[in-house]
Amino acid sequence: CYWRKCSFCDINLDYIRRFEPADADRIVHQMEQVARESGSSGFHFVDEAAPPALLRAISERIISRGIKLAWWGNLRFDRQFTPALASLMAEAGCVAVSGGLEVASPRILSMINKGLNVEQVASVTRAFSDAGIYVHAYLMYGFPTQSEQETIDSLEVVRQLFDNDCIQSAFWHRFAATAHSPVGRDPKKFKVELLPIETPKEGLFARNDIPFVDPLGCDHERLGPGLKKALYNFMHGTGIDSDVREWFDFRVPRAKVKRTFIKKALTDAAKSRSPS
Repeated sequence: CYWRKCSFCDINLDYIRRFEPADADRIVHQMEQVARESGSSGFHFVDEAAPPALLRAISERIISRGIKLAWWGNLRFDRQFTPALASLMAEAGCVAVSGGLEVASPRILSMINKGLNVEQVASVTRAFSDAGIYVHAYLMYGFPTQSEQETIDSLEVVRQLFDNDCIQSAFWHRFAATAHSPVGRDPKKFKVELLPIETPKEGLFARNDIPFVDPLGCDHERLGPGLKKALYNFMHGTGIDSDVREWFDFRVPRAKVKRTFIKKALTDAAKSRSPS
């Protein structure tokens, strides 16, 4: 990953920390060769986050060579993914992208060190959607100190992203403290306590997910079913106009995010791109 700063990620592992992107000409040459030899023209880039500049170069090479390919991969919703770049990628055969919004809360995004804000994510994802590129978002709940209010607000933002055709699918991941992440390395900084892992008689193959106690957060275990139910319906185009509290069978707080938040962010982004 070229970003390698997110506090939930195993950024201390070599495969993430030592990102060494290949040359665009070499990548496209290999794609062309594999397509010719295999008869398959679909490619999945498996980087944790493909850099915008490299995807621009790859797209330009594919177009200039007149190659017909279909490709997709993971990326950050980086502000460098402008509508122009999204259109270029689509012309070059990009059919889908997936990226992490994680928790749509300013405070939590800052703790995660994602380097993004929600308005930016809305603008970038809409640019991809407008270019005809399918957008999948990775979502997270249960991050250290995350409150119930912040989780409900995050769900409201996700609802608005679907409603404004920014994303077409998504998936909620329950936060896990991992051994090679900043949270796992420095739990006190994130106000959580790691619990010991009981070693079975046959021994441990690996020590990855670490149980922890979050004295400041809420009971996210009970929120999980409602979050997933809401997302399932959003992806099927149902219930998008509903109050997000309706997806839970117990009382949750009203979302504090204005229902026009994403729409306004998109309008402001369009104005900023328009020539004065």
